[in-house]
Parts: sequence; structure tokens; C-alpha cells
Amino acid sequence: MHRLRTMLDWPAIRFFAQINLFGLGLLGFWTVIDTLLLPDMAARLAPPTLTASAVGLISVVGVGLAILVQPVAGRVSDALQRDDARRPFIILGLGVLVPGAVLFGWSPDFWALLAGFTVMQLGTNIAQAAFQALIPDLVDEHQRGVASGVKNLLSLLGAAIGLLGGAAIHTLTGSTALTLLFLLLLIGATGLATVRWSPPSHAGRHAEQAGSIRAALDVRRMIGEFRNVLAQHRTLRLAIVTQFLFMLGTYPAQRFLLLFLRDRFGNQAEVRASIGGVGAILLAVIGALAAGALSDAMPRTSVLMAAIVTGGAGLIVIGFSPTLAVAGLAGGLIAIGLGSFQAVNWALITDDLPSGQEAAALGIANIATAGAGTAAGLFGPLVDGINAVFPQGTYQTLFGLAGCIALLSIVPLRRIAASSSSASQQQADAPAD
Repeated sequence: MHRLRTMLDWPAIRFFAQINLFGLGLLGFWTVIDTLLLPDMAARLAPPTLTASAVGLISVVGVGLAILVQPVAGRVSDALQRDDARRPFIILGLGVLVPGAVLFGWSPDFWALLAGFTVMQLGTNIAQAAFQALIPDLVDEHQRGVASGVKNLLSLLGAAIGLLGGAAIHTLTGSTALTLLFLLLLIGATGLATVRWSPPSHAGRHAEQAGSIRAALDVRRMIGEFRNVLAQHRTLRLAIVTQFLFMLGTYPAQRFLLLFLRDRFGNQAEVRASIGGVGAILLAVIGALAAGALSDAMPRTSVLMAAIVTGGAGLIVIGFSPTLAVAGLAGGLIAIGLGSFQAVNWALITDDLPSGQEAAALGIANIATAGAGTAAGLFGPLVDGINAVFPQGTYQTLFGLAGCIALLSIVPLRRIAASSSSASQQQADAPAD
């Protein structure tokens, strides 16, 4: 097994970048799909008064069906008895993604749009199941904060590249096909580069715990093992709850941002917001790296609490923004909080993974993220309902509620912090040998 044991230096940073490059393509792809193409196509294929509900329905059904794939794909990857059990799944996922993107881009009606979105989710979840296991497979525990920071830095750069490139192509040409072609090239190139540059990796150092492929596909056994993993790994369990709550709060800012900007500031706000969004993402890049490094030197929970407060405050402010400039500043707070949170919470999750089941456990963890995306789709009917009776308060209600939900993620995080503090005190009070 290839393991990284060097001190933090340029070769280490380069290695972290190589194994995490696919994250750039993943977030670049989905940022443009979620913020630009999905709302735009739903607006064309659904009744005007139900646009937000259509976006919400596609999110609930498409993401909800697809998230079940990731932990199963992760279990199969863990159980695959070969030296290279991660990279083939990235290639397979990319292969599934392409026909889904074709169906999505050329959808003649709403149901085809929903089907294409779902297939794209299936493909990226298969690929991501193996991809996200590369850090616990290849990086030593004491460097996972920095490695997770690099992962999220690349993801945020991907969001910026995708947003700039996708918005520019879509604005200049009006072509969904060209925009999707750009996105497929982005995610395909980064995925294949990750496959090329990452060494073979596998959870097989504990292969007897991973089990057989047939056992990995046994749904009843899978549910039982997932239940046991969550019961036995308290930090993992609470970190997943923290992730769900924070992401549930921040997803509406992404999913309904375009509709909010058009409604509040007019159609021209879209282009200006894309430029401002890139600036916010660049700030988040700095936050992700800084937060990841800090979390290797101090309690991860302390860094996470600061990130949650920053992101939650940004969510509340954006709904009440009187100008596009204020909305941009609030968006910057959200991006900094989100980038910092994802870097550090991912490191916290990888600190408490069951041996031999890394990809499967991370698949469970990602259900929190994808499940939050699914639940965030329910904000769609809320937007349409409030807009019908009290249009002046639609987005204040939406983003205010989202901010409060994000701030609730401090509750399970405090339980982790209390447990860590108690364990540290017990070690300090233990008699020396």
C-alpha cells in the first residue's frame, strides 16, 4: 500500500492535488447544472408558476434515488479483491454520466429532464464512492486535515471554473449543448487525470473485514452493517448529522439563487452574480486551505464552529440584501463558511472510519450531503407557496430559515467537542506508568 509519510512540503501538496483533482471536475459540473442549467431548463419545460416546485421535484427524486448507489458502490469497491479497487469505479461512473448528460441536454419534456438528471446523479455517485476513499487509503491521519483542505480547494476552483466557463458559454451562445460539452470535458479530463496520477489503492489491508462482492450487494446485510458502523463510531455518526444540517441550510442558496437574483434584481443580475460568485469562491479557497491546516494543529470542532457561524450569518443576510453588492458580500460569507466547513468536517469524518470499510462508510457520510440536497428540494414548494400569498417576504423567509437550520449544526458538533474534551481529560488524569 502506497502511504504518504512525508512532512508537509511541495511533494506532499502535489500528491494531495493529484489524488483529489477529480473533485474539481465534480463540483464544477454540478455547480453549473444546479445553479444555471437545471433552473433554466425547468423554467422552459414547467408551468411558470411552478418553476421552483419543478426544480425541487427533480432534486428530491433525482438525488433521492441516486444517493442509494454510493454506499453500495463503496461496499463493492471495499470488497473487490484486487490491488486497484478505486480507479475502475471512477471510469465506470464517467461512462454512466455521459448518456445521462445527453438525455438531460436534449430533454423534450419535464420527465425526460428528470430521467437525465437522475442518470447523471447515478454516474457521479458511482465515481465519487471510490474517489472519496483515496484520502483514507493513501494519506496518513496526521495530514488528512491538509489533504482535505486541498480537496476542497480544488473543488472550489472547479466551481469557479465551471461557473465562469459555463455561464460565459451559455450567455454568449445560448446553447445548452455547448455548455454541457464544456462540463463533460471538465469532469472527464479531471477524472481521467486522477486515475492516471493516483497509485492503486484498496481497503484490502483489512480485506477479511470488507467481505465478498456478493455480501456487499446483500441489502439486508448492508443495512445491518451500516447500523453497526454508526452505533460503534460516535464521532462519525455525529459528524454526519452535523454535515446534514449545515448542508441542508446552504443548499437553498445554491439551488434557488438564480431565481432569487432574477426576482430581486432583474435578469441582468445573473451575469454580474456569476462574476461575484467567482470572487466569493476564491475567498473560500483561502478559507478551505487555512481551515484545513488549522484543524491539524487545533481541535477540528473549534474550526468547524467558526465556519458554521460564518456561513449561517451569510445565509440570513443574503435574503434581506437591499442591493446586489450586499448580496455578493453575503455570498462571500457563505462561500468561506462552506469551504472551511467541508474541508474540516471531511477530515473529522475520516478520523473515525471503520477499517476495511472506508469507501462504504464515506458513502454513508455522503448520504448526509445528498440527503440534504434532496430535502432542500422541498424548499421549492415553499418558495412558490409564499410567493403566491406574500411575495415581498418570499426570500427573506427562505434564506432566514436556511440560515437557522445551518446554525443548528452546532448542536451535534458540541457533543463531539464535549466527548473529545472528556477523553483528553481522562488521559491527562491517568496515572503515568
